[in-house]
Amino acid sequence: MVEALDILIKNGLVATFERDSLSGKIIPEGAVAIKGNTIVDVGETEAIKKKYTRIHRTIDASGKIVMPGFIITHTHMAYVLGHNQPVDVTQLKSFWDMLQKMGWEWLEDVTTGEGVYAATRYSAMKMLKNGTTTVCEMVEGPNALPGVLEYSARAVEETGIRAQIGYEITERIPGVSILDKVDPGMADRGLEENLAFMEKYPHGGESLIRPRLGVHTAYTNSPDTLKKAREAADRHGCGIQIHIAEIPRAFLTERYGKSAPAILEDAGLLGPDVVAAHCIDLDEEDLEVLRRNSVNISHTPMTNSLGGNGVARVPDMLQKGMNVSLGHDCFFTLDTAEYLRYTYLLHKAHNANPMLLPPFQVLDMVLGNAAKALGMEKEIGSIEAGKRADILIIKPDSPTPVVPSSLLSYYTMTFTGKDVETVLVDGKIVVEKGTMTTVNEEEVKAACIEEAKKLWARNGISV
Repeated sequence: MVEALDILIKNGLVATFERDSLSGKIIPEGAVAIKGNTIVDVGETEAIKKKYTRIHRTIDASGKIVMPGFIITHTHMAYVLGHNQPVDVTQLKSFWDMLQKMGWEWLEDVTTGEGVYAATRYSAMKMLKNGTTTVCEMVEGPNALPGVLEYSARAVEETGIRAQIGYEITERIPGVSILDKVDPGMADRGLEENLAFMEKYPHGGESLIRPRLGVHTAYTNSPDTLKKAREAADRHGCGIQIHIAEIPRAFLTERYGKSAPAILEDAGLLGPDVVAAHCIDLDEEDLEVLRRNSVNISHTPMTNSLGGNGVARVPDMLQKGMNVSLGHDCFFTLDTAEYLRYTYLLHKAHNANPMLLPPFQVLDMVLGNAAKALGMEKEIGSIEAGKRADILIIKPDSPTPVVPSSLLSYYTMTFTGKDVETVLVDGKIVVEKGTMTTVNEEEVKAACIEEAKKLWARNGISV
C-alpha cells in the first residue's frame, strides 16, 4: 500500500470518465491521490484523506472540475507558422490548390528544423494551457531532412506534453506536381527518419514521447512503399498514422480503379494500430474496409470544412461500432473546446437531425476513444487507480450550476480552454493558475513569431 502521496487533489467535482463519458463516475467533493506519475486512489475526499497521512502537496479543487486530460489524435504542430500568412488566396479555388500551395509550396517545403522546434513549442504550450495533454503528431518538411524529428522531440520534452511522433513518408518531390512525377527515394528518406527516431524513443518506453510511424497518403505512395511502412511498424510495434480520403474519392478511383481504403488494404497497411485522419469521401464499401480492419478514425471537422471537402460520415461510423477520435491539424485555434463544440453541432446541421452526437459521444472522442486509438487505453483517458496522472483542474465560467447532472452538457454548451486552471502530465504540474511552469511563455511566443517571419520571407512576404 502507498504510505505517502506526492499530490492530493481534494474537494473537486471529480469526473473519472472511466469506461466512457456516460458511465464514468462523477464524485462531488472528490479526491485524486497521486504518487510519482501514477494515480493511486480516487474517491470521496474525507475517505481518501484518512488513508494517507503523509502528503507532499495538496491542491484544493473546491468549486472546480477534476478530469482526465484531453487527447488529440492528429496534429501538425509546425503548421502554426502558416497561420494568417498573407498569401494570394485567389489562387485557392479547390482543395487541390490548397493542398499544393497552402500545404506544400507555402509551408511544408519551406519548413526548417528550427521552425519545427519553435512552432512545436508554441503549439504544445497552447494546447497544454487549454487542456490537451496528449497529441499524435505528424511532422512534415521534406527539405528539413534528416533530423527534423529531433527538433520536434526537443520541443515536446521542454514543454512537457505527451506525444506520439512520426515523420510523414511520401514519394512527393518538393516543387514537383505529383501528377508529373514522384520518387520512391523521397519515401525512403522519410522511412529512415522514422527508423532513426524509433531507436532513440522505442515504443512502450517510459518517456512522454513514443514513435508512431507517419505515412502521408495512398495517392502519394506506391504499394511497395506502403508495404515497407507496414513492415517497419510491425517490426517496431509502433503503429501507423496516415491521411485517408481527405481528397475527393474520384482522384484515386479514376487513376487506379480503387479507393484509398481498398488500396491500403491490398497493400496490407490497415489494422487496429492505424490512426486514419480525415476519412471524408467514403462509400459503404470503403467504410466496411475500415471497419473490418478495425482502423481508428481521427475526425478533423474544421480542416475538412476549410478545404470544402465535405463532412465525414461520423454518425454512420459510430453506428457501425468504429472507433472515432478527434484531430485538428493545428489549423485555426489550438483550443480543444472549439473542436468539441464544432463536432457536436456540425453533424446535427449536416444531417438535419438534432439527436446526433450527444455530448457524451463527443467527449469520448477526446478521452477513451482517443486513448484506444493510440493504444494507450490502459494508461490515459480516464481517472482511475493505476493510470498515468494526466489531469485537468477546471474552474468553470458558467451562468448556471455545474453539478453532476449538468456536467456533460457544460463541455459542449459553455466550456472554453480559458477555464482550464491547472494541468498535470505524468504527475508533473505543467500549467498552474493558467500559466506554464515548464517554459517561458513570452519567449516561446516570440521565437515562434520570428520563425514565422522567416518562413513567410521564403514566400516573398516581408513584415
